[in-house]
Amino acid sequence: MSDSVTPRFRTALRDAVRVRDCLGLALVPAVALAVFGLSEQSRWSLAFAYEAPTMTTAYAAHFVHFEAEHLVANLLGYTLLAGGGYVLAALAGYRRLFRAAAATNVLAVPLTLSALNLAVPRNAVGYGLSGINMAFAGLFGLVLVGYADRCLKLPVRVRDAPGVFFAAAAIISLVAVPTPSLGMALGAANGTIAAGYAVAAGRGRRLSVSTTEAGWLDAGVLATVTFLGYPFVGFPAPVATDGVVVNHYVHFLGFGLGFVVPYAALATGAFDHGSDDPGLLSD
Repeated sequence: MSDSVTPRFRTALRDAVRVRDCLGLALVPAVALAVFGLSEQSRWSLAFAYEAPTMTTAYAAHFVHFEAEHLVANLLGYTLLAGGGYVLAALAGYRRLFRAAAATNVLAVPLTLSALNLAVPRNAVGYGLSGINMAFAGLFGLVLVGYADRCLKLPVRVRDAPGVFFAAAAIISLVAVPTPSLGMALGAANGTIAAGYAVAAGRGRRLSVSTTEAGWLDAGVLATVTFLGYPFVGFPAPVATDGVVVNHYVHFLGFGLGFVVPYAALATGAFDHGSDDPGLLSD
């Protein structure tokens, strides 16, 4: 990697990222930390009891944590997914889309996830930031495809993005479904769909990476590993620990909403495809 080309990536990154956007994204960890500073009794009053739901707890529960390890893990996941996704979006020219999707993930997705949780009757209490994190994981997959298209010039377009969604869904099926045979079947089905998108994307297009300068390709590889690796974190083996069970149902709902909503916005023309001054074009 030549020192003469590395600064170009750094310059593009500096020009693409906006301080106000970073401050906006930082509000989520700030609120989660503030809530963690409340008394345990106050935090329990904000948790979402499925048998006694309220609008307040339906939203606030997503910022509630009772163990420092849980809080730290979720904040690290948020930083990786929301922060990394923003960098990809900013460099690829999808900053406006990311802002709108991030606002949706923080303001609307929590209430939606809580409401959908009520579809499965049970005596339980829900809390934690992981549902929001998974929404950002879905958004991450979409902007990753935009980055591959706009910055790396790979033979993909945003319309091919469902392929990466189904690729992640295949991994989720294998690691999260408790019945191995069913997990394998779902994984194979999702993997086949993902492969179909990959074949369709590459048909008639030359496979080449035009941006091999230090930083651009590295960021793409790191982002791909993050996106395909995070399901192992977000969907751990369903084992109860001290009565606490990871809610795979809400995690997958968050992942699906985080991908489908902004993808639909692009598909219907609500946002232009990579039109807001991608960092790749900034010298």
